[in-house]
Amino acid sequence: MLPWSTAFALFVIAGARLGAADALGATRVATWHDDKQAAIMLMFDDSCMTDVTNAIPELVKRKLTGTFYLNPGSGHYAAKKQDWEVTIPKLGMEYANHTFTHKGAKDAADLDDEIVKANAAIERIAGATPPTLISFGRPGVKEGAWTVTDQELKDALAKHHLVMRPDVGGRFSFINLKTTDELYGIVEQALAKHGADCVVFHGVGGDWLTTSMPIYTEFLDRLVAARDRLWIAGHIAVHKYQVEREGATVKPGHAGSDAIALSLTTSADTKIFDAPLTLVTAVPAAWKHCSVTQGKTTATVEVVDGHAVYDARPDGTAITLKVGR
Repeated sequence: MLPWSTAFALFVIAGARLGAADALGATRVATWHDDKQAAIMLMFDDSCMTDVTNAIPELVKRKLTGTFYLNPGSGHYAAKKQDWEVTIPKLGMEYANHTFTHKGAKDAADLDDEIVKANAAIERIAGATPPTLISFGRPGVKEGAWTVTDQELKDALAKHHLVMRPDVGGRFSFINLKTTDELYGIVEQALAKHGADCVVFHGVGGDWLTTSMPIYTEFLDRLVAARDRLWIAGHIAVHKYQVEREGATVKPGHAGSDAIALSLTTSADTKIFDAPLTLVTAVPAAWKHCSVTQGKTTATVEVVDGHAVYDARPDGTAITLKVGR
């Protein structure tokens, strides 16, 4: 057993790589969930009816998820209301705010009304209790229909716990990305940078700004083939992970051949930023499996190349690693 004075000392640098010769107990916060190389977000705008009939069934078939930017006051939403409000919420998709009607906003009061109504619908469907973070995508409307200022938009997002989605310029299927190779090019960029990126769809196999079914399904199949390197998640899931990771600190404890102890905190508000982070810890070479306990939760993970990869809550609760069975 290592003496206490040589117990691992950490100032964790998120994403820093660990090697086979790492000191026992050395821990890093993975750049992305499950220590994946990059994060990809699939976004779908406008509550398109083909989201329900085409896009979502293909996602479910491949166990993928997407973020759907809803307009709950639109006619095309109403046409599939039962699906949006009863069936789809059971399938693991993320809902986001695209304003209530997709007709624009003339001023701050108009914007507030559009945002509040859309939020209320999403929270009601999800059974969520505010405050909860919801992604926001500004709708594309006719010239002159959106006259709120950038500051008014920023204030409204903060007031209603909305998170502006990442820059989607050049990332629209059909508009900018017309082939499977062009769509997958966004993924390759994210992998090269170990970053996060997105692709945005409207109609899939119908509706407007339509991506054909062959292009869409081939793209999804290529994502599945790269799943060992990709975390494919909703925008809020990725946002929460990134904010928590950037404020994360691992506090070391005992590190020995019998057990390793540590704790994880983040400077983010854990009442809202409540997602687990992935940690990678160097464990004894003899361990083939590792039992990870935090509070009342215990999980067993496989040890690969002397490291255990596991999820932990960044709430300061003690984490204990022991040899698993």
